[in-house]
Order: sequence, then structure tokens, then C-alpha cells
Amino acid sequence: MNTSFQPEHTLDPQLSPIGIDTNNVRATIGMLTSETLFEPLMLSLKQIEEFVDDRVAVLIQRGLGVEHNISDYQFTEYGADIMEDELPIIALSTIVLKYAPFSIEDIFFLKEKQVIISTAPPEAFTNEMVQFLQEKKITAVGINFLNLENSQIQDTVWQLVSTLLFSRNLQHSIQLNPMFLKSVYCYNGEICHRAIAESAGVPWKDLVELCWNWN
Repeated sequence: MNTSFQPEHTLDPQLSPIGIDTNNVRATIGMLTSETLFEPLMLSLKQIEEFVDDRVAVLIQRGLGVEHNISDYQFTEYGADIMEDELPIIALSTIVLKYAPFSIEDIFFLKEKQVIISTAPPEAFTNEMVQFLQEKKITAVGINFLNLENSQIQDTVWQLVSTLLFSRNLQHSIQLNPMFLKSVYCYNGEICHRAIAESAGVPWKDLVELCWNWN
């Protein structure tokens, strides 16, 4: 694919400051900051601790908790690791959380088959961004499509992340869970939200059909 976006450097995850012991970790959650003021914290300290106790590493971008009066040190007390830059977090994570739209730079550095949970206004998507999602077979959730109150966000994200990480049959979970049907806009690289597809000028597919074995 020819693209106008060219990264200034190649990311080498082995050079990042934290080494994740994959023998002792089931998965890794990355939580990124955004420039949005008063953004909700997508997982609580207690939920982070529960994931860590369940052998899920949690990587937090420095300064994420500032607006919530949570210091970087407090995150580490609950088992998370603090990292300065977002690109190593993306490179090391199974699921990446960001309470803001992913930029084209973020999407470019996603790994194949990665999962992202973010806000996802349809008008923010370009054809180029969607091509990256398709080529990398990304599964993406738009938390904004659920029209949640701020007080509901942490428990909802916790449920979404838990299902995406631990479900033995993700297709079956999606079929039975209206929350997934409303919020998943890209499934294994297939765009399944009409407004996003129209904004990017690409075809879209119904999520139920993508998750249902018709044979």
C-alpha cells in the first residue's frame, strides 16, 4: 500500500525500558493519555489491580491520572508500570485504551490482530486510516457509541476488556452481547459501522454476519 504517512523512525520494542516476561503474563493492557480535558479514567485503580492479580500486565502512559489526582506512583502501587511514550506501550500491548480518537500515527504503529478501545467519531476516519485497520486485521471498539454516563465507563470498559482478553469464544460473546453489537466498529479488519465506512469511502459489513457461522 502506498501511503502519504511516513514514520520518522522504526520502533524496536526491545529497546523499550520495560521488559514484559511473557512466561508470567497472559496479556498486556496499555492505557494512553489524550489531550482531551477532564477525560474519564477508563479503568479504576482497583480494576487495574484485579487485572494484574490475574497475570495481565498494565502499562500506563506517564501523567494519565493527573486530572483525577492519581499520581504515577499510585498506579505502580496497584501493580501497573509507567512508561513515558505511547509508541512502546502500543508495541507491547494486547489491548490499547485511549479516551480519545486514535490518530493515523497511532494506527500506523498498531500490531496485527491488536485490539483498541477508544472514542471513535465517524468523521475522524480517513480512507488511509481504515486501510491500516483492514491490513492489520484490527478489532476496534468505539466507547462513544454506547452513550454512557461517566460513572458507567469504568465498569463497561472492564467488561469489554475482560471479554476481549479471556473469552474462549469471542464470536459467541459478541453475538449475545448488545454492548458489542453497538460498539465494535472494526472486527478483524472488517469495518462494521456504516457511518465510519461512509466517511472513509469503504464498504462495510454487518457485525452479526461477521460473527455468525452460517454453514
